[in-house]
Amino acid sequence: MDSYYQASQSLVNTNLARYPVMAVGLPLIGGFLSAVPAHRHVQGYYESLRKPSWAPPSSVFPPAWTALYISVGYASHLVALRTGPNTLSSTRSLAQTGLGIYGINMLLNFAWSPIMFWRKQIGAALATAGALTASSIAVSYCFFKVDKVAGYLTLPYVAWLGYATALNYDVWIKNSPGSAADHARRLGRDVNDAARHARDELRDAAEHVKHEVKDAARNANKNARKTANNAAERVDQELH
Repeated sequence: MDSYYQASQSLVNTNLARYPVMAVGLPLIGGFLSAVPAHRHVQGYYESLRKPSWAPPSSVFPPAWTALYISVGYASHLVALRTGPNTLSSTRSLAQTGLGIYGINMLLNFAWSPIMFWRKQIGAALATAGALTASSIAVSYCFFKVDKVAGYLTLPYVAWLGYATALNYDVWIKNSPGSAADHARRLGRDVNDAARHARDELRDAAEHVKHEVKDAARNANKNARKTANNAAERVDQELH
């Protein structure tokens, strides 16, 4: 991983990422090449998995990743422009750090698809997805510090990775054998039971409060009518 980080820094130093076509092309080509080994397995294997109701069809992934690679690739171009000698040293250092983390992030990104769909290792894919999401947050933070537009361009990427990691986790829970997955399934059931119990408790408390409020309003209305009637009687007595 350290050698890959150094290679990413070298890529910046040779100014390859300064060219927008190169910056956008790198993730697009890498993503395409990483999908090749798993291409024949994706649709059939993905459709065979037990998934949550909010899982997208497999046809959504290619256009989504294409758009995300273009967005984050162009963001890397904007940050690479801040690595020149005319940039403040602190900004230049942060830009280089961000681009180094971005390189590691791309390595994890390209590794996920073969692990998930070619090797069919859902647990290993989940660990990769978690590291991928965490590193994308670090990339977004660094990019924001260097260039606001670049930071905003990374936000859809971070959001999608968070969604994809949650989906990967749910697929792991529903499909993976082994004690870890069994424990996670039991934990999930316990959490659902606790949430259901808490929801029932809140509903009962809300019903109780509603009845209390109705009774209080009814009593207040009754007292108000009684007070008004008494006042009216006193006025009548005064008039007579």
